[in-house]
Amino acid sequence: MRDNILWLLAALVALLTVTTVTAFANNSNAIYTWEGGRIEWPCPTTKRLVKAAAKYTPKDIIAMACARSGDKTLCAMPRYRNSIPITLGQIYATKRGCDVKFEPFPCWTEQEENNCNSLQSVIDIYATGDFVWVLDSGILNALRSPIQRCPAKIVVYESKTNKKMKTINLARYVTEKSRLQYMQVECLKGGQCFVYISDAGNNAIIVYDVSGGRGYRVVLPKAVHHGCRFRDVLYIFLSYHKEGTKLYFTYLGGRRLFAIRTDHLRKGHGGNIEDIGEKPGSYIYIGSDGATGVFFREEGDSNVFFWDTKQCLKKSNFKLVFKSSEGLYATDVFPDHEINRFLILESDFPGYMEEKAGCGTLHQISLLDGTAC
Repeated sequence: MRDNILWLLAALVALLTVTTVTAFANNSNAIYTWEGGRIEWPCPTTKRLVKAAAKYTPKDIIAMACARSGDKTLCAMPRYRNSIPITLGQIYATKRGCDVKFEPFPCWTEQEENNCNSLQSVIDIYATGDFVWVLDSGILNALRSPIQRCPAKIVVYESKTNKKMKTINLARYVTEKSRLQYMQVECLKGGQCFVYISDAGNNAIIVYDVSGGRGYRVVLPKAVHHGCRFRDVLYIFLSYHKEGTKLYFTYLGGRRLFAIRTDHLRKGHGGNIEDIGEKPGSYIYIGSDGATGVFFREEGDSNVFFWDTKQCLKKSNFKLVFKSSEGLYATDVFPDHEINRFLILESDFPGYMEEKAGCGTLHQISLLDGTAC
């Protein structure tokens, strides 16, 4: 467990290396702006009891990933600290961008700590059609005194009804070295869905066939983490090509980007891996466009770029699509199919990591302008 927290701290320290950026504080595309994590409580008594148990400190809450499902905006708020009452929240705002609070999704009972039937610490979220897919690490108080309270799992909810449809226990596919980080979901024609999860600690990708009810861990070649001082952050993203869907993957500190067709992964082997090329920088991947493109930013920089994977991997093919507000850094780009646009989540997570957030970490969700999509 100590190794797990060390990798997390080391990886986040790498992300805290920042450069001077131009201020774009008056972002006309901002939809929601908030500090910390204010919560819409069911009643004053609940709030009083939770606070009395030292389980609610607004400045300890940070949203790391979001998804749009129908008319709802859901955010994953990992339990990095021991005073976070909800780990998957739905934005509640009485007006556009004003008085932003969070309601638990789908309900309060699903947020109960130490109950392995409930959510423990949501680290990634993915929306496909009428379903919301949630990756729960099961690790509480991850930044201070981490404890694997429950097995890692995937939970699937129906968007319209908020009903829990399925829970997938990942205990069979992880080891003590595992560090689950990102999740992608591919649904084929006919409704068969596969989940891909990056396991940085094992240099592997976990593949789970939802319809078949089976999974396996595909170990990647050593070349994938060549050049890394440690196996830091293993990014994955899907890209849909005519010849077949590809899963791209790379470590933050890795020198090269790789890809594999998902039909090979679905057969349970890691053969036929494609070396896309040497990365011209150290990149943080924050979302894809649902086709062949990916959004990313360079380590230490707040500006967001777009790259179409049909083009060569070089800087001349990177398009600047978003200039961040001063002091904010994008952690997620996600689609809003209701308005056929993309949204971007930013926050002052360097301040959060250094515990200098004051009353709470500043967050902002904005429309993404200038995309090539």
